[in-house]
Amino acid sequence: MADNWARMKLNSKLLLLSTFLFLPSVGTSTSDIGYTPVRTYFGQSIWDLPAVPENQIDIGLWALVIAKEYDSSVDVVKCLYTLDSMAEIITEMVGPRDLDMVKLVMTKMFLYDTGVWNDGRTFMYDLDDPLGEKPGTQLLTTYLHSHKGNCVSMPTLFIALMERIDPSVPFYGVVAPLHLFCRMRDRQSGENWNVETTNGGNNMRDEWIIEQFGIPIAAIDSGSYLQNLSKKVYLAEIIGTLVAKYRYAGEYDRALRYAELMLQLNPKSLIGLVQKGALLDWLAFEMRKMIMAENRSPDADEKRKLKLYHQQSEYYIARAMSLGWQPESPEGRERYLEFVNRNKNQLLKSGEKNEERK
Repeated sequence: MADNWARMKLNSKLLLLSTFLFLPSVGTSTSDIGYTPVRTYFGQSIWDLPAVPENQIDIGLWALVIAKEYDSSVDVVKCLYTLDSMAEIITEMVGPRDLDMVKLVMTKMFLYDTGVWNDGRTFMYDLDDPLGEKPGTQLLTTYLHSHKGNCVSMPTLFIALMERIDPSVPFYGVVAPLHLFCRMRDRQSGENWNVETTNGGNNMRDEWIIEQFGIPIAAIDSGSYLQNLSKKVYLAEIIGTLVAKYRYAGEYDRALRYAELMLQLNPKSLIGLVQKGALLDWLAFEMRKMIMAENRSPDADEKRKLKLYHQQSEYYIARAMSLGWQPESPEGRERYLEFVNRNKNQLLKSGEKNEERK
């Protein structure tokens, strides 16, 4: 992060900036939920998460715990220090202006605008992997290291920083098909702001999101999409990257444990429901393959298990569909990629402007 000289230079720039960008400070209320985050790492694992009170959960800490579950070499303490250092610089950028919108704008500036605040290295959307399909790219640690993220890692970092700048700001994760973004309730204006972290933190209207992502009304009415997520529900979405890792590795039992943890944290998790249904089907497939390889018929216990796997698989998929989930279609995927491409030129132009400012 920036050294003392850079901070002095930053402060002088921000002092000038503050004279014409922002209104005088007004009072703010306390957090709606009495949020008192616990940010100390003492060896927690993701299996401890269900027992942690909602108002003590720090997204940054638990996103790093999830990353460590994915990769045991992750140094959680070091990454927490990085988050705290970033938040300290943004807090200096905010200064005495106690407005939610100032905190949002300064976080956007720190992440997406080139300057001494980020050592001239912005955090960008990885346009070569917009869906975060490469192994490990959805992790917060990957984004902190590479400065290239996706619609999972980018909102996670934004939330982690906003929590540190001011825990009382009503700032949430929000889920849409194949996508996560953020939302802030501005306590001064009373307005809600959708924060699209893959597009410079710019605002998106709910109506546009519904149309762009083809979100069925049933999925909104059920609370599956476009709702402000609690911290545990948001973290459940991130745990999906662990499910994917072990499913692709053929470790279906382990992947199933993570899917069940997702559902423990959020019984309405569409990803959790679909993944559990699919994994049960894979377990049945593996059992049949083993029986065929041994050139025999299933015994009574195996028949019972196969029937149970089939019934449960159908149940979880049907449950997801009742909440508004729709199987991913080529059209839906294409819509999302079109969304990425429409923003690509804008992001590239923004990058060019940042280069000119150096």
